[in-house]
Amino acid sequence: MLLMSSPSIENNKIVTHLALALGGSLLVLATLFYATSRAGHDINPMRLIEVLKSSSLSFFLVYALTTLTGLLIRAWRYRVLLIATGEANLPNFKDMTLITAVRNMTVDLLPARLGELAFVALLRRQAGTQISSGLSALLFATLMDVLILAPFTIGIGLMVGFPNKQPYLLAMIALSVVIGFVVGLKFILPYFKPLIQRFAAHPNKLISAVFKLGLSIDVAIQSTLSAGIFTQVIGLTFLVRFLKYAGLLCLFFGLTKHSFPQMADIGSLKVLASLIASEMTASLPVPALMSFGTWELGGMTLLAYFGAMPQDALITMLGVHVQTQAMDYGIGIAALAALFLVSSNTVKPVVSTVRSRRLYGLVFIVAAALLTWFGLQATRQKSTEYAAAQTGEIVRPDAAPLPAWIKPLQGFAVWSSNRSGNHDIWLMQFPSMQIRQLTSDPHTENFARVSPDGKKVVFARSRQAWQSLRDKKPWNVWMIDIESGEEQLIAEWGMSPSWSPDGRFITYQRNPGMIMAYDLQTGQEKLYYESGKDPFMKARVDLLTPSIGTEQRMAFTFRDHGRPMNIIRDKDGDFEVVHSDSCQVMWAPSGNFVTYVQKGGKQTNQIMRFDPASKQKTTLLDLPGELSHEYFPRLSQDEKYLIFAASGGGHEHDLADYEVFLWPLGSDAADAVRLTFNAANDSWPDIWLAPSDS
Repeated sequence: MLLMSSPSIENNKIVTHLALALGGSLLVLATLFYATSRAGHDINPMRLIEVLKSSSLSFFLVYALTTLTGLLIRAWRYRVLLIATGEANLPNFKDMTLITAVRNMTVDLLPARLGELAFVALLRRQAGTQISSGLSALLFATLMDVLILAPFTIGIGLMVGFPNKQPYLLAMIALSVVIGFVVGLKFILPYFKPLIQRFAAHPNKLISAVFKLGLSIDVAIQSTLSAGIFTQVIGLTFLVRFLKYAGLLCLFFGLTKHSFPQMADIGSLKVLASLIASEMTASLPVPALMSFGTWELGGMTLLAYFGAMPQDALITMLGVHVQTQAMDYGIGIAALAALFLVSSNTVKPVVSTVRSRRLYGLVFIVAAALLTWFGLQATRQKSTEYAAAQTGEIVRPDAAPLPAWIKPLQGFAVWSSNRSGNHDIWLMQFPSMQIRQLTSDPHTENFARVSPDGKKVVFARSRQAWQSLRDKKPWNVWMIDIESGEEQLIAEWGMSPSWSPDGRFITYQRNPGMIMAYDLQTGQEKLYYESGKDPFMKARVDLLTPSIGTEQRMAFTFRDHGRPMNIIRDKDGDFEVVHSDSCQVMWAPSGNFVTYVQKGGKQTNQIMRFDPASKQKTTLLDLPGELSHEYFPRLSQDEKYLIFAASGGGHEHDLADYEVFLWPLGSDAADAVRLTFNAANDSWPDIWLAPSDS
């Protein structure tokens, strides 16, 4: 009766595993979607279908070619490892390739990579290969994968900069485990052989069978270790990883080419680091069906850190994953059908000649060179199309005449824009509305702020060519003279500069948790405030967008358990919470109130006002049109005008399609005038107006 019920029990276990995996995937994906929308990023899962439909066919074909070539190299590697065990019964290369394709399909179907056992079962069925030989080949293939991937991960991380030390730590642990495992197999396992032999002779048949299998695995392992094939296996493993990541990069750029061209600014190395992060989180001990959810977690997180909009990153990683699974399952199902319906099931002895190896090697080297060339051509095409997409009008269209109230204005606005290819500082003159590029450095420039006298602009410039605003550390503070264009380095490792009301000091943040002040008269900097040094700010936290008001009052934003919170500090050092879950608090020039951005309104955000004396909070502005995701509010010196930027729902400060607006305070929200008309990112504006005679 027990034997008769065993198939039913096993089927129930498989169904339970699949149900848990499906539930885990749905839970992780739901959490990612919720976290993205909770952070203010509108996301529609149906967008995935549109993205897949618009994916580049040429990029997908290159991915398909890399996948098929990688499949052949994997099969070659498994065959070399099986030969090294001393195995006499091996499938021919055709069946070896088909078995490897099935393995690629089933590897993530069950948790803990149990799907790889299909590889061992098919070897046994097709050629009578011993279970021990199949397990040994799987073991050494996995060890070689980690041996190649771990230092590669560390190298990529050092080049692009991971947000924390965990990837480096995991890579070092994995590398140490591999080295320790190989040392253990070579020098420690033989000491346990007498014990294993004793249990192999145990009268209990089950115990005896288990330890006999252990003995045969030990023989296969020791034979592999002494076969002298690891140089060849490492080379094949390198080709496997190279082709895999080349194909994934093609899929990524094929998906983003039409749907998310702004991601092209992130760069291939950072995308590659994100793909590696996806593999690392997919290997976590979390039940997930085909790694859906866990795979997206790592890539989305790192892409967002590098500056991508989280909702776009999540949809893109899902799209890449769907396409890879479709390819793996398409090839795997076809291979499975070929094995059971077409294959001759003929056992063939090992035949390995130097001539055949050289021929295979030449074929694969040529294939790898061709794939590299195709990838470079595709990437170049992608970059050209992205640059073309950024061109657009940089002046106000004739069809939108200026309102009467803007014509008397004398002054200018400055802001950051990547319309020229990277973020520079731009200037618009009032009332002519003429635009000119104020800076043209190849590095990223942001956070422009005009001096009280209107003669200079201070801004932040990245320490490398591209830098996301999410990383507040690798920036320098610069100042430019508007008339002469002469630039001056104010401070290194500084961000979010601003002016004191009298124009003598430039304040800026220096992470973590420091607000600095640079004295333009003495040329010296000093520490203005540091978190973690008083009862209110006991912890060392980042102080974002610091603003210094009259009487040396201070305002800034910091994150409390992930939520932004606006704080003001009066001249006596007392703190007051303006509002939780809000950001970008700024003192008005008069020092009577602060402005800030708060969730709410038509498209997530609205611009608010807080009066410290009365403790009153009021909505200052919420645009009625399609562009109503407001950010970056700044008041003119006379507090009659508010300049800001707004998007149609895009959130990322340096990537979303923000447009700059100007609004006369107290008027109807519909009176706000759109100043910029460009598909690029226009953000962090500021305004200076000449004092009027009245």
